[in-house]
Amino acid sequence: MGMANKSGKAEIYLQLAEQSAAIEGVYLSAYPEKEIAEAKILTRLTKSKAVYGAIACLDAEVVGFIILLSSGESADILEICVAPMAQNNGIGKMLLTAAIELSIARKLQKIILEVAEDNAIAQQLYRRADFREIGRRQGYYQRGARQIDALVMEKQLPAGY
Repeated sequence: MGMANKSGKAEIYLQLAEQSAAIEGVYLSAYPEKEIAEAKILTRLTKSKAVYGAIACLDAEVVGFIILLSSGESADILEICVAPMAQNNGIGKMLLTAAIELSIARKLQKIILEVAEDNAIAQQLYRRADFREIGRRQGYYQRGARQIDALVMEKQLPAGY
């Protein structure tokens, strides 16, 4: 994956299934400790009708994605990821906004996610989008020998769309 020009404008697209290799590349660039098998599991999910999301491109290169799973009246954010070289460009916010709009279009009532308690940047992104903390999962994330708790957050979606 080459370097994107940070001055370019990011664009959001909805074709997840067609972008498996690019999604896997972004995932592995953001999480170098992960195995390719984990990235492939994520992209296999995109073939399900219950899974939806968006990709972000910067100068025609995929630099981020968000993947959600709808279940009943809610959606779970399975993964939101921006390549390290494209972070701090507002791409995460664009992806989250697209996910909210897609969820409203699917007539869902809420979106739920987990975020590591030590990931202040992601928590700030979610709080600015009106997600609120509703719980905690002890030792949800494994980082080497350390276990990190996850905050469970939820956003109620507007009705009547």
